[in-house]
Amino acid sequence: MNSVNNKYEALILSYLDGQCSAEEALELLSWVAESEENRLYFKALKDQNEVWNLTDFAMPELDESDVNAALDAVNTKIDAIEETETKVVQMPWIRRNYRYVSGVAAAFLIALFVGFLVRNPFNSTVTYAFNGQNESSFVLPDGTSVNFDCESTITYPEQFDKSSRSVDFEGVAYFDVTKDENRPFVIHCNNMDVEVLGTTFLLNADKDMERYFVDLYTGKVSMTAFDKKGRELSKIEVTPGERGVWNAAEGELKTMSYPEVKEEELANNHVLVFDNESLSKIVEALEYLYKVEIELDEACAAKKLTARFSDEESIDEVLETIAIVSEVTVTKSDGAYQIR
Repeated sequence: MNSVNNKYEALILSYLDGQCSAEEALELLSWVAESEENRLYFKALKDQNEVWNLTDFAMPELDESDVNAALDAVNTKIDAIEETETKVVQMPWIRRNYRYVSGVAAAFLIALFVGFLVRNPFNSTVTYAFNGQNESSFVLPDGTSVNFDCESTITYPEQFDKSSRSVDFEGVAYFDVTKDENRPFVIHCNNMDVEVLGTTFLLNADKDMERYFVDLYTGKVSMTAFDKKGRELSKIEVTPGERGVWNAAEGELKTMSYPEVKEEELANNHVLVFDNESLSKIVEALEYLYKVEIELDEACAAKKLTARFSDEESIDEVLETIAIVSEVTVTKSDGAYQIR
């Protein structure tokens, strides 16, 4: 019996590690069904196998026809044993416990299917790398669109699961996330996660930069920072018009208003950049930076402007340029400016 046990011990361990073939799994199924001793032997090895106990794969539902097919194979094996075996003391137990054997067969088929998923997962991951020469626009399986702004990489599953949508990302891209309140969309960026339900935002997660940031346009996102051991450090929520900033060097998460972002931009680059921004947002930033009051007519608020101004330009020079490019009228009265 020791040689038999050694053979099936190796087969059982191979099975629990997801390494055996379908034929070997069927042989093991038939052997376990032959006797209670074999069943107990299998259970003892399964309980000792730490990999099996830690498995977190969901057990899929099996079609009844699959279970019946497995049972037919087991019964064929049993009939052959009845015809050739002189000692059949185990057969009555199997016949009396047909339902139990059915359950074992179903469990084995489920485990076989899980083992197949481990070795040949249906839902494998895909990596798309934008290098500046291939397509900059990309659509994920849930309909979320990603428009890359520079060399970037995104890794995602071929199909998102039923409870969440999760991707890994490096680079700079504009995300337009398909709304799904039952499945949050999570972007993993080194030691920082961005979680959304459905929104539009620009994510800068360049691995060579000390700071990652999210510029939010619509909706709401949360940003969560983790230490190197995966423990949560802090969490913030970002609302439209704000920038969420993760400073990896300082281990700090914070939000910045639009005027604060422009002030930092001007201080660091000595250039103020507006990229297809509405006049309402531009006026907000100018009032903050130049400490002036600007009255903007509602009819002009939605006009868009793309422009660059240096820190040497006065507010009068900036507004004069805006008037020419946006075809608006700028006047000044009692120290305040009016745009119409």
